[in-house]
Amino acid sequence: MRRWGWAWALGALVLAIEASGCDALWSNSADDCELTLTCEHHGGRWNETPLMCIPSENASAVDDGCGVFVSPSGADRNPGTKGLPVKTLREGLALAGGVSGKRRVYLCAGTFEEAVEVTEGLTIYGGLDCASGWGWVGEQRKTVLTAGIGDIPLVVRGGGGGEAKVRVEDVHVKARGIGRDEQVVFAGVSSIAALAEEASVELARCELEAGDAAAGEAGAAYSVSAPRSLDGKRGGPACSGEIVVTGGVKNDCGTPDDPSDDSRGGSGGQGEADSGGPGAKGSPGDMVNGGMGDEGSTESTMCTAGTAGDGGTEGGPGTGATGLGEISARGFTGAAGSDGTKGGTAQGGGGGGGSKGGVGEGKCMDEASAGGASGGSGGAGGCGGAGGRGGSAGGSSIALISLNATLSFEQVTLKTGRGGAGGKGGAGQEGGDGGAGGPGGEAPVGAVSLHDGCAGGPGGKGGAGGRGGGGLGGHAIGIAYKGAAPPVQGGTIALGEAGPGGAGADAQGEGAAGVKAEVQAF
Repeated sequence: MRRWGWAWALGALVLAIEASGCDALWSNSADDCELTLTCEHHGGRWNETPLMCIPSENASAVDDGCGVFVSPSGADRNPGTKGLPVKTLREGLALAGGVSGKRRVYLCAGTFEEAVEVTEGLTIYGGLDCASGWGWVGEQRKTVLTAGIGDIPLVVRGGGGGEAKVRVEDVHVKARGIGRDEQVVFAGVSSIAALAEEASVELARCELEAGDAAAGEAGAAYSVSAPRSLDGKRGGPACSGEIVVTGGVKNDCGTPDDPSDDSRGGSGGQGEADSGGPGAKGSPGDMVNGGMGDEGSTESTMCTAGTAGDGGTEGGPGTGATGLGEISARGFTGAAGSDGTKGGTAQGGGGGGGSKGGVGEGKCMDEASAGGASGGSGGAGGCGGAGGRGGSAGGSSIALISLNATLSFEQVTLKTGRGGAGGKGGAGQEGGDGGAGGPGGEAPVGAVSLHDGCAGGPGGKGGAGGRGGGGLGGHAIGIAYKGAAPPVQGGTIALGEAGPGGAGADAQGEGAAGVKAEVQAF
């Protein structure tokens, strides 16, 4: 039976040679174990590629059976042959890594605008002339892979430390740069060409090019000042009680459980039968700003108005961003400057002095209500403005991010654009205006011997918040990595300039400049 089996196979081989010539021996169908490397002598090493399926090793085009073919003029409903290619690299990768087991994708030397993710065990061959039989033209024309602003065109994800590799040949991976007119819309966005995470990646005759990154956003401005404070209370009228008083007003600045930022207008001086009391000073602060009381002996000793409270102190500036920022599976994240501190609460206005009352002609009618007019209380001081917001980091221009990946280069160029400038720190919020002083109490009509109480003083203006710190300048890095240091053999790196740090209130408030480096550990 074995002899007959060999005889049958030999006869079939002879018929095939007679019918189609020697080339028929390499029909390269999808079931050919030589192409899928599942023949017994390959040991199932499907990550290796026979020479007949490597475009740069063949004078003629590789066969349909070698893998999945992709052309910008194709359609994703197609089977992925040279005659009926699929349209997108994403679909080509899905077919190659799916049930077909072909594991290889062949790309026209055109432009593909899509961000793709490649898993271990797949190979991508670019630089094919699909208009003239799919021959290799990679030395003259590369396949261009690009994507939208902020997207990483090529991402390679590993399978947890497996030995399978991803290999890419003759592809120009080009991350979009952010133009001058796009800087505001895409503030802080990086331009990153490729990212490899926990994978083994071989690149041959490829170019990884990042564009200019965007400047960071300035700390957002405040559209309004802190709220205006409370006005002081009107003083009580003369002849309305034995002692006429006016309480103060309090501004808790939105934190009723925290008295440390409260401002109080001084209470008005009380009116008594024999004299008027002085107005109390406003708080916080040590300035004595209450008005004098009416002693009633001469015109020169009549009450005086309270005076304005001191303004709040300006908040401290934020510090500029430092460090490198972070690289991750999402790309690059830079550091923002810190916010400035809140401005100080202003002192409340002093209370106005009170006036003398009494009983008799032109005064009050009886002892029980012989108090003079009390002074108006001072207006509460304004709250401090919020601290200025820190500027955000400038975007970085990075050709390749390696996250615990193993890299190999053959005639590879890595190129960056410029890192974006860090955003400047924003101005602090203006402090709130103090409240107006309350008017003094009035003497009744006909009480011609009595005087009105005196007005309280206005509260001071809250201190402005301190300016925010500047953001970190964006980097210009060929390879940014975590894990083992990547090799540079076989690679050529060209760098743009790093971005300056964002401006702050002073030298400490200025963000650090970005890093310009061929290889940089994070």
